[in-house]
Amino acid sequence: MVKKSLIFIVMIVVFVAVILYLVGLNRIDQKNGTEKKKVKMAIPERLEEIRIVAIEEKRVPPTSKAEKRKKKVPVKKKRPPVIKKIVLKKIEAVTLKRSKKTAEQQDVSSTKSNRGTLQQKRFFPAHFHLNNYTIVEGRKLIDKNASVPIVQASYDQIGFDAYLKKMRDIGGRLFVGDAKKQIILAEVIVDNRSGEYRFMGIDEGKKHDLDGMALFRPREISGESLVNEILTYSWQFFQESDLRCVILLPLDKEAAILGALKQYFNVCRYNISQFDIVWGNYFQRGEQFGLKVEKGRISKTREIVSLNMILTM
Repeated sequence: MVKKSLIFIVMIVVFVAVILYLVGLNRIDQKNGTEKKKVKMAIPERLEEIRIVAIEEKRVPPTSKAEKRKKKVPVKKKRPPVIKKIVLKKIEAVTLKRSKKTAEQQDVSSTKSNRGTLQQKRFFPAHFHLNNYTIVEGRKLIDKNASVPIVQASYDQIGFDAYLKKMRDIGGRLFVGDAKKQIILAEVIVDNRSGEYRFMGIDEGKKHDLDGMALFRPREISGESLVNEILTYSWQFFQESDLRCVILLPLDKEAAILGALKQYFNVCRYNISQFDIVWGNYFQRGEQFGLKVEKGRISKTREIVSLNMILTM
């Protein structure tokens, strides 16, 4: 009788142990299923080549003293510039490759025709919207490979999450790119919960799905905890890459921004090719979101002028 009782107790203990083991396996499977959300996709053999030419520069306050310290003018190169390594937090910058002889001829002719206007430095306040007309005007600049200024804009006033949401609302997508090789490596998958973006993983298959995106004008972002997490995660798959996190907008949106700048400078009797950089700040007033362009630099004289242009998106 005692022997049977012992056997019964042993069987109960073994049965309980088996149940606990199976429950543990189920939890591990669930955890592995969650972790799979951040597993990268298989790398296709063919890489999509693009020109990553956006540059985040140190944002020096545009004063005459700061400009006087710049003695040497950067030498124009035949190849598009590569993204620089040194970047500043919360500054987004975009640029378009300058044409060679055509851009230089435009600068010379526009400077001669506007010598009197340049001395006046009168820039009137103006308000523009992204619309079909600005798209058409911007596409003309892009098709002619015209000289256009770099746009350096800060999102300090609205915050990074609000900026990223607005960029995505107008069709922007987030990617990891290699500045050295000038290629897009993968699209970044993010999720917005309670107004804050969370990193979910990267998808290398989407790097070939770039039709209609402005590949020539990426917007690099850095210094944000979300961006640092993205780059740290991506490093394990692209260890020899000069990784950058960039936003690509649809081509029509980028064209509309350039078209609006062209309109503004024309109203003020300037040519867009006379400027090599403009500075501004993103703003949000209720449901209205846009960019206020406040300063610009004339490429020939390196002189900083005050601008007053509002562009709602």
